[in-house]
Amino acid sequence: MDKSKIARVFGKKHNILIGMIHLPPLMSVAGFPGMDRSVAKALADLRALEVAGFDGALIENDDDKPHTEFANNAQVASFTAIANEVCQKAKIPIGVQMMLNDWQASLAIAKAVGASFTRLDVFVDHVTCEWGEINPDPRKIVAYKEKICPGVLLLTDLQVKYKKMVKSRSLSDSAALAIKSGSDGLIVTGEATGKETPIEKVVEVKKRFPDFPVFIGAGINTKNIRDQFKIADGAIVGTSIKNGNKISYHKARLLKSRLL
Repeated sequence: MDKSKIARVFGKKHNILIGMIHLPPLMSVAGFPGMDRSVAKALADLRALEVAGFDGALIENDDDKPHTEFANNAQVASFTAIANEVCQKAKIPIGVQMMLNDWQASLAIAKAVGASFTRLDVFVDHVTCEWGEINPDPRKIVAYKEKICPGVLLLTDLQVKYKKMVKSRSLSDSAALAIKSGSDGLIVTGEATGKETPIEKVVEVKKRFPDFPVFIGAGINTKNIRDQFKIADGAIVGTSIKNGNKISYHKARLLKSRLL
């Protein structure tokens, strides 16, 4: 349970900052602005993250609402086209995540565009939420990944925000199952996007698995990043470095500077 896979992708094992590239609503969803504007927005976010010194970027379609567990063909097609443009121009590792929990689409897109990693909100936890019940089979997920894109990192959330466990268990027990099932890195979140992740949750996981990569998935900002990174190996950041729905270079750079 070392961090060699993480280091091969990001070039280091600690203090890894991944910025969010949130896509506008995709094809077939109300509010789709067209491919040209969608690509331009994604590339602008990418440039801001790169110049600010971030270690990676994660593309996500959270604005496709109402959320569904699996995407439709039009969403997958437009996501793939945009992600391909980003990967073609990126100087940092790129990840893709097709919301709400479409692991097959995420992995297929990663393979098609040459992405380095993916994030999966629900991997080993049986959960319910306002969008329904989610209970994926980690064996199928990992078997599919190994078949089409074995080199892609699989970062997986534990008891993720906005979801409730169907049957309660400890966070560290979820972590143990995720590691056993094939996760390459664990993500811990708090209650909601933008809200600070309780450090005691990160401590619980790291205490049991000190050598396994653990990322904070919500609530990192300039005030808490140093303390959070004393425990966590990295973070996925969106809310605190954006103006509206766009990445702010100045906010991203200021956050990065707190680690220098």
